[in-house]
Amino acid sequence: MTRRAVPTIDRLESDGKDPRWAKVFLEGSTRAVARLPRESLTELRVREGAAWTAALARRVREFVTHRDAREFAMGVLARSSHNAATISARLTRKGFDDAVVSRTVSELKTDGWLNDDVHAAIRAESVTRQRRGLSQESLEILLEAEGIDAPRAARESRRVAGSAHAMREALALARRAIAKRGKRTAYAVATSLARRGMDTEVVSQALRAEGWDLEE
Repeated sequence: MTRRAVPTIDRLESDGKDPRWAKVFLEGSTRAVARLPRESLTELRVREGAAWTAALARRVREFVTHRDAREFAMGVLARSSHNAATISARLTRKGFDDAVVSRTVSELKTDGWLNDDVHAAIRAESVTRQRRGLSQESLEILLEAEGIDAPRAARESRRVAGSAHAMREALALARRAIAKRGKRTAYAVATSLARRGMDTEVVSQALRAEGWDLEE
């Protein structure tokens, strides 16, 4: 039984769209088996005349897959802030396996592109800008629903929505809403504010400040 000959790399051609990349062609083939950045060729031991062994093919395949995963993750991060959990989920949905996802996320953390603490802080501030007057509890629930872990969600909600300054701002917002209620009753406006996530004690204070006797 004759052994099947191992193909060899016939040539490396510059990519017409980007000369920083090289296409790898095997002997007797007109179709490239890989497209690689030129700086990676030495590391991968890809050169003309080298045997295209199963080990080399696997090494190249793993390199390409990892690079694709990182580029995809970087593209997601360029558009908006994410944490490790949400980036992992996006990579998984894209079809990358657990090992690739774990390695990519770990490297992004090491390189400073992923920081769960920074993401939690950014999201807490962003959500409260979009939905002013949110209570600490409501903000915490929203952050957890986005994939932020419970300790960070609690900490950032306490910092952003639980401070004395935030409570004063929420009270002022509630008072303005009740004072400008138009044809609606103050209680109807207050109920709407509470349903939107405003602290019920703040709403009660706003009613009292606008002259409503809650004991009646």
